[in-house]
Amino acid sequence: MDLDASVDRSMDGKVALVTGGGQGLGYDIAHAFADQGARLVLTGRVQEKLDTRAAGLREAGAEVLALAGDVRFRATADDAVAKTLDAFGRIDVLVNNAQTLSMPVPLIEQDDTLMEGIIQSGLFGTIYFMQAAYPALCRQGGAVINLGSGQGIVGGWGTASYAAAKEGIRAVSKVAAREWGENGIKVNTICPGAWGESMDIWFEDKPEELEAMLAQSPLGRFADGYKDVGGLAVFLAGPDCFMTGQTFHIDGGQLMP
Repeated sequence: MDLDASVDRSMDGKVALVTGGGQGLGYDIAHAFADQGARLVLTGRVQEKLDTRAAGLREAGAEVLALAGDVRFRATADDAVAKTLDAFGRIDVLVNNAQTLSMPVPLIEQDDTLMEGIIQSGLFGTIYFMQAAYPALCRQGGAVINLGSGQGIVGGWGTASYAAAKEGIRAVSKVAAREWGENGIKVNTICPGAWGESMDIWFEDKPEELEAMLAQSPLGRFADGYKDVGGLAVFLAGPDCFMTGQTFHIDGGQLMP
């Protein structure tokens, strides 16, 4: 499925590295880039899952490198960037999507294991990959797209570590946008209100919460990961985007900060 087969593909010749690209929203975003001509690097913790996704994208004509690794560790970012450059010779787009999740836990009950897992995978992982990819992005300019969350903005119940990680990511994105603009690098944040695999578990026994959340959207639905979120990511990485340091809420109007 092509986002728009009637126009020139905006990512032809480009290389996009997507963390957490083996499932859910990360895969949807990667799929959107592939359909616009990008060569892809997918990272995630489970090689078999990445291989399955990569095989499907290759069947559709994409060039894909699948690399297993844990974004909580700097070595994972350094290794992924080095292997991307070995395979494709460049990096044009970095999408930081990987994030460990948990069911809601009250702030007073959040222990070190939970906090470290969520904050290291989200905030630290994002910083590690940005630092590792920076020299390659500087060569021709490029785009960094980081994934934030409305939970960080509204302070959702039981999401203290997740909200902290996501607001930290937004802050780092703005700093990088200011520091890296002179190198032609755009850095933006997407806060998606998209249905994903994790939400199947989150709302499994909370139909009333799901109904209430949908009622908050003037457009009456969740964003589509491929068409809505992926389409926005492709635009933000493309030549027609003259925006940096911005946060984009793609949630049907749930948040209007």
